[in-house]
Amino acid sequence: MRKMVVPVILAFLILLVWTNSCQSPSSPGKPGASPVSQTNSSSGSSTGASTGFLRVVVKDVPIKDAKEIWVKIDKIRVHQACETDDSCFVVVWEEAAGQDFNILKFKTDPITFTTALPAGKYNQVRMSVLSGQIVFGEQGPPASTDMKYPLDVPSDEIKIQVPFEVEVGGTTEITLDFDAENSIHIVPKGKQDSYILRPVIHVEGITTN
Repeated sequence: MRKMVVPVILAFLILLVWTNSCQSPSSPGKPGASPVSQTNSSSGSSTGASTGFLRVVVKDVPIKDAKEIWVKIDKIRVHQACETDDSCFVVVWEEAAGQDFNILKFKTDPITFTTALPAGKYNQVRMSVLSGQIVFGEQGPPASTDMKYPLDVPSDEIKIQVPFEVEVGGTTEITLDFDAENSIHIVPKGKQDSYILRPVIHVEGITTN
């Protein structure tokens, strides 16, 4: 009788181990279960079926005489077509402390970024400008003879009226032309002129892929 107890217990242990090994790793309450959904934390938009992509390219029309024109941008947002203006803005690029860009370099090195965006119709792009500076001097590396002047920015946000649509799973590309020549205004003030930045930005093209 005792000889049969050992094989029975051994068979029971083998059956128990085999049963546990066959349980699905994605069963509820077990590690390895697949997440239901995933959110893109950088834009706050879901990357699910109702999302497309927006690519923004900012270029430049050159200006004579100026060596450098710097603008500090901290935010770019778009406005989705809806009834409540304040709740329909979506931030597509942001740098809390602001980032300096030499807009004269946009011709050869444009700003380009792509972000996930809820599919739908949009009607405006807004660019927040914190400050600016214009530099005159011989072309080339920075020199001690360069003349630097602050740019007064009367409006802290550029509003660009541009209707476009982001399709589900598609990519809409907007190319913006920062017209530097027509954005700088000189105000004569005695021995030293002052310079005002009233940004002029044209929509060069919109494509959807």
